[in-house]
Amino acid sequence: MYTIFSLLKWVVLFYLVKIGRISESTFLKFKRLTLSMLTMAMLHVSMAVHLVESVDLVNNGTGDGYYLRRDISI
Repeated sequence: MYTIFSLLKWVVLFYLVKIGRISESTFLKFKRLTLSMLTMAMLHVSMAVHLVESVDLVNNGTGDGYYLRRDISI
């Protein structure tokens, strides 16, 4: 549902630029803002995944009820 509304939003913005209701610079600013928001969201998700994995490693491979295999090098 969200994807449909997101695509519809871009279609409406593109239409408004073509008929001259909003300027192209406003459209470009909106596009740049959307891209930066997506980049920040991906960065925060990757940081959260890294944090969860590092917590599991700090617990010597035991975390949340299951055991992570450790490689022992001699």
